[in-house]
Amino acid sequence: MQIVSASNAGASNVQAEVEEEDDDEDENDSDYVDEDEDEEDVNHWNMPQYTRWDRSRDWWPEVTEPREEGLTLLMGGEFGRVQHQLKTREGHRNVARSLLNKGLSSRPTYREDITSEILPNSSGTAVAAYPANAYVGQFSSDSAFYYTCVRNFRLHVYDMKAPYKRRGPYGREHDDGHTTNMEIIKTIQAAPGRWTITDSHLSPDNQRMIYASISSTVYMTSTLDSSREQIPISFKDPTPQRSRRTVHPWDDDDQFGIWSCKFSADGNEVIAGGSSMIFVYDLIANKRTVKIAGHNDDVNSCCWADTASGNVLISASDDTFVKVWDRRSLSATQKPSGVLIGHTEGITYVSAKGDGRYIISNGKDQILRLWDLRMMRSNSDFESVARQHYGVPHFDYRGDKYPRPRYKAHPLDCSVSKFIGHEVLRTLIRCHFSPAETTGQQYIYSGSADGRIHIWSLDGRVVEVLDRRYTLPMALDPSGPDPTEIKPSDIKPCVRDVSWHSQQPILMSTGWLGRRWGLSEGSVIARHEFKGLSKLGGSLEDWVEKNNAERSERVRRGATSYLGMPGAFDMEEDRAMDDTMVITGDDEPKTEMPTELGVPPLSVELNSYGFPQGYFMLRCDGAARILDVAQGLVEDGTDVILWHPTDSSQVESMRRPESNNQVFFIDTTGALCSRHSGHALDVEKEKLVLRHRRPVSQPFPNAYSHPLPRFVYHPETKEITVVFASDPSYPTSRRDSSSGLWKEKTYYLSSVPVRRPPTLIDNASTLINTAIARPLSFFGMVPSSTPEQVFDGEIDLTEHELAEQDRNEAEEIDDSLDALRPVKVIGLTAEEAVNASEKAKLRRQWEILPIRVSKHRTGMPSR
Repeated sequence: MQIVSASNAGASNVQAEVEEEDDDEDENDSDYVDEDEDEEDVNHWNMPQYTRWDRSRDWWPEVTEPREEGLTLLMGGEFGRVQHQLKTREGHRNVARSLLNKGLSSRPTYREDITSEILPNSSGTAVAAYPANAYVGQFSSDSAFYYTCVRNFRLHVYDMKAPYKRRGPYGREHDDGHTTNMEIIKTIQAAPGRWTITDSHLSPDNQRMIYASISSTVYMTSTLDSSREQIPISFKDPTPQRSRRTVHPWDDDDQFGIWSCKFSADGNEVIAGGSSMIFVYDLIANKRTVKIAGHNDDVNSCCWADTASGNVLISASDDTFVKVWDRRSLSATQKPSGVLIGHTEGITYVSAKGDGRYIISNGKDQILRLWDLRMMRSNSDFESVARQHYGVPHFDYRGDKYPRPRYKAHPLDCSVSKFIGHEVLRTLIRCHFSPAETTGQQYIYSGSADGRIHIWSLDGRVVEVLDRRYTLPMALDPSGPDPTEIKPSDIKPCVRDVSWHSQQPILMSTGWLGRRWGLSEGSVIARHEFKGLSKLGGSLEDWVEKNNAERSERVRRGATSYLGMPGAFDMEEDRAMDDTMVITGDDEPKTEMPTELGVPPLSVELNSYGFPQGYFMLRCDGAARILDVAQGLVEDGTDVILWHPTDSSQVESMRRPESNNQVFFIDTTGALCSRHSGHALDVEKEKLVLRHRRPVSQPFPNAYSHPLPRFVYHPETKEITVVFASDPSYPTSRRDSSSGLWKEKTYYLSSVPVRRPPTLIDNASTLINTAIARPLSFFGMVPSSTPEQVFDGEIDLTEHELAEQDRNEAEEIDDSLDALRPVKVIGLTAEEAVNASEKAKLRRQWEILPIRVSKHRTGMPSR
């Protein structure tokens, strides 16, 4: 049986009445050229005509083997479990065996170990169709519902828990012309805007939705209840009283266009980007709080860098730059804290991992880039190249071809990794990280103008390609087996947006059916599931051949050993950047990239809270030891201790990389981080530990999910204080809370003295003295201890159990021969801090030892 794909079926059903419309209406529409964004008033007939070129030449080679920078990320512990990655790379992972042993093992089976490599692999089945182009299609955070935004200014919310209802070959048709076999929760008629709804986003509780439509007003509405209320959020400047009377009142409503909008992690603020500007609106105070004229062209996308603080903003523009803004420094200057440079054409979308460090961006230069905010360029570097253009002159991405580029990358490219294979044409194609719970965010996926959805591993390889030309019609079951023969569509649906289910290997994609931009419209939503061998087309022999090829490839990869420390920066790699500038003209000389000597320091506009910018070590004066991440581990919860220096040099080029666990820095969020792993330091039950960035969990804050503490260095006293955003004991209920007592204390970072263990002679002397005082102890009749005896000091406590203010003179002794000294955070009132002993004050004093770039005298002997 031959099945016609949904694109052909949808085209005959949805596009029939659309193609009957007069094309001159679009041509004469004043908003026609505003789709996505435009530089000048042109229509598609006047677009430059480009010929396709062979990307196998003068382009980035196809990635067939895992790249080293990607493997370093996967093994660093920030993108899923390291143990799982090791088993996968060595070929020891077996999902069936893991499921069978789940009930026999005493250890819990992590969900990621089962689901991280079960990916959507089908070309999809149509579940909804519209007579207009769908610009947004996303799951809610819990994947309980799915919503779309269509160019006819309708927002549709579908119930993903309800079963699919098969209603004929094209589903059920509604009054607005859209058909679906999904259960509709709500259809929202959006407020009028310009051309289309370009972006929308859900609040953290999934109860509210905001959307932008290229006007200066973003609207907020509810998602699940029956309310039709539309709340305007105006980003306009206050209009002077005498200029409010205008001849055309609608001119004031369109001072600029908003292209992108996102809720903050707490749902109390909204970030928006539009005509070269970035805004933040406070929903509680009901006013705009931030306005930044930050770009030279339209801001197509913006987001928050992390899900905790909300201080770091990200904006991506058609001026080819991704800029990083710290709200804490905007009062002094409106310059960015750093700039991510690498794209040569405009940027269509930017998405954050949510940990304040990694983001991805899709560029019209046909490259998806992964960025590390710690490697961003300084504002001075940006200003040196801000006026230079490295893209194709007059390139219009709304066509269906990308011409041969002059340069493969910007000469100051600072991206971590590049992902190729998709087409970023016709519209602002979107990209996202895969879900954290099921995949550890180790995959990146994107739509494509040629209808081929790409899923990449962080190691650079394409692991799945889902071709929308083979999408099945709506009459078939999305979870059912594929037909034996599927006729591909003549139309390549342009996939603008894709969304991955947070709990299951399911993708939903929005595909446009129009052959050329502006000629015709219509879109189909497809559901892509993971289908096993019994549901996929093909024979068993095909599967065996593919499996054998993959197995031999894993054997070759398994022979490679990874000696570098996960998450650490390799200075040799930093010095030898790839020569990515290529000039295509035969008579033009080739230009090489400038060589960098290391990771650029943070912008001087960022607050480092008393610590120096760049890398440094911390030496405790009382213990005469260096702050150290125990054993150089990178796992979450690793103890941070005091240890003797493992490297005597403070010169960057003379230090050994394995000593980086004693080197720290302040990141863009103000957190104290280890250079060895890149992870921040946290306080757990008074101990200093290494902490991986964690998603927000309710009720927030709690012991698992809370804002990272801020470490502040005071040069005048040489003390390091710790500032908490909430009670560091994280009480589970108000009854357990100590009210505001914790706010009356100052928290200090201090070493803990360790006494030399008693010798045999000491023990014998103590035993004789005790026997004389208590004869019964010789016969084993030792009286039990009482709480009063413990309180009176008759029973020794460990160093961690003993309160700092309760130490006597003997307990101040620090004479142990052990190299390790614990470090803890102690809370003292002002009186307790002043009355502390001199030794206790000395244990709270720290010396900062900066890591120097030049080889001048450092004060420490060189190796």
